Amino acid sequence: MLHILTRSPFQSSSLAQCAALAMENDAVLLTQDAVLAILGQNEAVETLIERGVKIYLLTPDLLARGLTPASQSDLQCVDYKGFVGLTVTHETQMKWD
Repeated sequence: MLHILTRSPFQSSSLAQCAALAMENDAVLLTQDAVLAILGQNEAVETLIERGVKIYLLTPDLLARGLTPASQSDLQCVDYKGFVGLTVTHETQMKWD
């Protein structure tokens, strides 16, 4: 399953709720303000990584917020083409609000 998040983890519990439900081999795509989850230590991100969930960050949204693309091996940056590729690869998708 592909989980798509848009809201900041500082203003929404969506990422924490997603981390509680996501399973190994799921993927999480952080878009819009959800990319702010890479700032500092985020417990939900750590939980997802420990569970074997792949985490993707939408590069244009990182750059729009003055952030640099992640260099951590557990996080992968994708462009819009990569976003479309994720939706093709994962038949089941859930958008978190």
